[in-house]
Formats: sequence, structure tokens, C-alpha cells
Amino acid sequence: MNNIREFTGHETIREEARKWLIRLDNNTPLADKEIEALREWLGRSQAHRRELRRISRFWDNANILAELAIPLTKPGRSGKKTLFGHRSTKYARYGLATLAATVLLAVCITLFNLVPSETGPTGGNVYGTAIGQLRTVTLPDGSTAQLNTDSLIEVDYTDMVRKIRLLRGESRFEVVHNPGKPFEVYAGSNMVRAVGTAFSVQLLSRDVKVTVEEGKVELITVEEKKRTDIAKSASPPELKLLGSLQRGQCATFNDRVDSISNLSKDELARQTSWQRGVLSFSGEPLSEVVKQINRYTPKTIEIADPELKTLPVGGRFKIADLDEIFEVLKTSFGIQVSRVDNQHILLRSGRRK
Repeated sequence: MNNIREFTGHETIREEARKWLIRLDNNTPLADKEIEALREWLGRSQAHRRELRRISRFWDNANILAELAIPLTKPGRSGKKTLFGHRSTKYARYGLATLAATVLLAVCITLFNLVPSETGPTGGNVYGTAIGQLRTVTLPDGSTAQLNTDSLIEVDYTDMVRKIRLLRGESRFEVVHNPGKPFEVYAGSNMVRAVGTAFSVQLLSRDVKVTVEEGKVELITVEEKKRTDIAKSASPPELKLLGSLQRGQCATFNDRVDSISNLSKDELARQTSWQRGVLSFSGEPLSEVVKQINRYTPKTIEIADPELKTLPVGGRFKIADLDEIFEVLKTSFGIQVSRVDNQHILLRSGRRK
């Protein structure tokens, strides 16, 4: 009986998620009562949020609208209530939102690949991707930003500078040449500066990884005592030039650059293969392969047998086809794939008895 109740509950959640997507596809913005209802529905369980995220990915090609109206002003403040709405509407300006609204905003960015507002925390436009999604944004000057999975950027152009803040994840930038207006990408307490080039920036735990495909970029950090001001100042003070990278070079840095790697043409193509919807490996241990794959799926993939972690893996895998990846691991590497549940997958040695 417990199984029957769980099955019925899952079917109910699936049906409710479909109804919410149909409602979100309507040209009319959500009413206040609907916003509260959706907020309450999303808060019921992880299963509710997971199902809405899952079905929204399947419906993307059917032009299902994935934008959610969320009030950001504090309750009780005077003035007109500000809301996110349909794509054609003007979005709300960030104010002093409550903690709950901030958390809900982060959830909705992840679920729906939003452009959440005209003004982000420091005044720029904000663009994001959900887990497993790739997205290309055309910037005001014609430059482009291609966002990798689960990434978030803020764009703030002025008369003097083109400023981007990488708030999460990874993005590739193709910059229109303009010597009089540098292109600056801030990531944590560091900055990458370019004029006209193509490069990618990945924000790691503390470090920043930069890979240059065309042109040249400068690697810059902020003096330790000024790091808390980097996201607030229009022209951050006391910048320190650490070095530069040219085409085919890659480096990871924070307050210093330990080493610069010169990438072969094949290695550069492999490291940037995500831009073409592909993950490419050439002998990396399975632990690293799984770490990368986990970035592109809400599912958790875990290596159950420690002996498999060092198994070298090579091949090209489509990011959008998780089942194909598992099939290759089974047929080419003799790995058993066990599904614990819909969100948890274990990899075991094929010699396991």
C-alpha cells in the first residue's frame, strides 16, 4: 500500500507540474495569488521542484515560457509592488529583498534559465542557465557570452568600460574589438581584461580558470585589503597585473599565477568542447569524468568501487544524452550502471560478483 500511495503522489506531482507550465506559457503575468500558490507548491518538497525542472527542459523546444513573477520588495514597504513578468514586460529593480525572496530568486534562476531583472545586485542585467543548459547572450555592443551549465553573469556596460561579473559557473566571451572600451570580467576577487578576443572564464572554489582561444587577455587581481569592494566600486582601486595569456594558453590563478599551459590545437578543442554541447576526455581518470558529468545533470552519479576512480577514460559524449554516456561506460569500459532511484546512480566494476 505504501508503494501505491507513493506512485499516486508522484503522478499527482507530474500532473500539477504540467498545469503550472501551461499557466506560465500564458501571455498574462501571474497574479499575486498565483505567485503565492506557486511559491507554496515549490516549497512542498524536492520532488515538486525536481519535476517542474525536469518537464520544463522537455518543453523548451515547444516554446514553453519559463519565467516566474516574484515580488522583490519587502512586505510593508510603501510604493507600487514590483514583479517579474512576461518577457515583454519591464522587470523589477533590485531593492532590499527579504531573505526568502532572495532564496526563491536563486531557485527560479536554476529552474527556469531566467533573465531575472533589468538591474542585478550591482546595477547590471543578469543572465543565467539551469543545470544541463547552455545559452548564448548577445551583449549591447555585439559581443557574446556563452554560458555553460548552472552559470550566472551580470552585465554592466558604461561609457568607459564593458564590465561583466561571473557570479557562478563558466562563460565563454567573444569580444568585439574596441581599444577605447576594455572588456572586464570579474570573478571573485580577480579580473580578466580584454579588448577584442575570445576566451572562457570559469569560477572555481577560490580560483579562476582562463582559457584563451583568440587574441590576448590580462590577468588581474585586487589587493587583499580592497577585495571586499570589488563588486561595489565602479572602478575598483589598487588592481594588480599578474600577467597575460595569448591564444592557446590556459592558466588558473587567484592572487598569483603559478603556471601557464600552452595547449595544442587538439587540447584546446577538447577543453572548449562544452561550447559545442560535447564533453571530451582523453585518458582522464573516471573520478574526473564523473565530476564533469555531474555538472550537467541534477542527478547524482557516484563511483561505488574505489578501484574504478583511477580508470582512464577517453571519448566524446553529448552533454544532453546521459543514457548514451552510461551505454558507453558499460560497453567500452565494462562498468555496471545501477539506478538507486530517479536521482541517484552508482557505477560499479563489471567484475563485481
